[in-house]
Amino acid sequence: MKKHWAKWLACGALIATTFNISAKTYKWDMPNEYPGTSVQGQGDQYFSAKLKEFSQGDIEIVHHFGGALGFRSKDQLDAVADGAVILANTFVPPLGGVNPIFTLSSLPFLVSTPDDAKRLYEISKPYYNKHLAKYNQKLLYASPWPASGLWGKKAYTDMASIKNLKMRSYDINSSRVFRDAHANPVQLSWADIVPQLTTGGIDAVLTSVESGLSASFNDYTKFFTAIHYDSTINIVTMNLDMWEELSESHQQAIEKAAQSTEAFVWDNIHQVIAKNYETAASRGVTVITDPDPSFLAEMKKLAEPAIQAWVKSMGKDGEEIIQQYRQHTKAQ
Repeated sequence: MKKHWAKWLACGALIATTFNISAKTYKWDMPNEYPGTSVQGQGDQYFSAKLKEFSQGDIEIVHHFGGALGFRSKDQLDAVADGAVILANTFVPPLGGVNPIFTLSSLPFLVSTPDDAKRLYEISKPYYNKHLAKYNQKLLYASPWPASGLWGKKAYTDMASIKNLKMRSYDINSSRVFRDAHANPVQLSWADIVPQLTTGGIDAVLTSVESGLSASFNDYTKFFTAIHYDSTINIVTMNLDMWEELSESHQQAIEKAAQSTEAFVWDNIHQVIAKNYETAASRGVTVITDPDPSFLAEMKKLAEPAIQAWVKSMGKDGEEIIQQYRQHTKAQ
């Protein structure tokens, strides 16, 4: 009898040791070039809290906001692909030179509301994953920005108001559309905007209300016109090799946390925008939310060549995304 108990105790010890070895824990760095107080930073912190909860403490995220790890969004696609970091929150438009899928959310005047932006993302989500697989990573979730509008020294509510306007644009499409509208756009990096505003080099800036507030544009301009130029997104991606090494329970925890975060950030965007408008007003900024519909209709016409050029660059995938999106919006 003593021999049998000794045998069972030995087996039990072996099982316990095996279990402890297999119960892996992880601690991953997560870069994000935006501050922790931004809508993107808040989403990341929500995700890490949920992931810790759903993994029962097995997976911990260490946040690095404001580009603290030295990565900018344009660097992070390669960083995640190579495993330099396991996951990252990346602003995708700067990656357009790598793959046109990343400029979808920045196409001019394609969406008109946060709900439209969410609809476009939901349609395109499988295509993002398809193309991200080429870079050894998978999409966990996407987080929206408030739509880009015009910060300026006056309201811009019709075609006449932007004629000859000296303004900051931020990519080829925005320069093209506003040039065709007879404005004078110039592509400027973020660091060059305030010097140009103070010296009169520009009179207006194309960006979101949140970004303008974070840079205190209200010190130089007293109007924000919500033209809904675009509604860009950040995507949180994960190294595919690491994903495939994880246990099924850990994969489920990540997916559950990602789904919860995605619902949180998209449901919260309306409140974020409303709060931004309140903050702008408290700083003496006049927010125009209802520019002339005929003005927006004319800008949409000018934007169509840029959208069709994107479709051509994407091929069949681009055709399918835009067709599905426009069919869906017509049905609303």
